[in-house]
Amino acid sequence: MVWAWALVFRPVSPAFMPAVEDKDTGAASGINNAVSRIGGLIAVAAMGSLAAWVYAGVLGTAAGSGIPGFGEPPPAGLAPGLDTARLAASDAAFAAVAAVTALLCLFSAITAWTTVSGERLPWARDTANQQG
Repeated sequence: MVWAWALVFRPVSPAFMPAVEDKDTGAASGINNAVSRIGGLIAVAAMGSLAAWVYAGVLGTAAGSGIPGFGEPPPAGLAPGLDTARLAASDAAFAAVAAVTALLCLFSAITAWTTVSGERLPWARDTANQQG
């Protein structure tokens, strides 16, 4: 789903905003902003799920031995070996999120580079309102 937002929403947004009638620009901007925020919320939820999944995967069977779940504070008096395992799992989880985010940024940049042309707009702009 995140791929769909990255591939569809960003190229469509600059394409439809200039095509909207002047009287509808407020509504179009509001809808554009709402959809953008929803996409951001979905991405945050997906990255949080990825981090929790990697954290649980790194801990494996050690998770049942008193190590708190992802995002939970460690209990006082946690054994040093368990705390080290918890920190290593947290590091791996955030490294996975950083790697996936970097790959998505690279993919978005490649998509923009290959799909956004440097050509002039196919419709004439209303230059009379822009001179003021």
